[in-house]
Amino acid sequence: MEYPELESYFQELTDRTDRIATMNTHFDANPKNDIDEMLAFHENLVSIPWDQAERSYFDLFCSYFSFHLKIVEEIIMEAREILDPENRPYVKQLVAYTKASEEWFNSLKKNKKKTIKAQVA
Repeated sequence: MEYPELESYFQELTDRTDRIATMNTHFDANPKNDIDEMLAFHENLVSIPWDQAERSYFDLFCSYFSFHLKIVEEIIMEAREILDPENRPYVKQLVAYTKASEEWFNSLKKNKKKTIKAQVA
């Protein structure tokens, strides 16, 4: 399998995430559209067998994805501090996204450990 170049791949995700963060500012924001775009990107992301990549690539992927999740968590925390009632459904959607992403990510890392142990044995 040919894997994407991680820096540019995650820059796309970062750009989408940055647009979502504008919901916590005074700038015009379109969180529904921005979240939908991030979710579509995420569908593609989870379809890639990252755990089958070589270890150094996988570790770099984990670093990028962990950072992405931290940024989404910060957007949620900031939105909760602001308490804009219009953003409540988007915050709930981001919380659900984070939870599902963390579960998927933990499963992916477990699968990678199993693969590494099987290769060593």
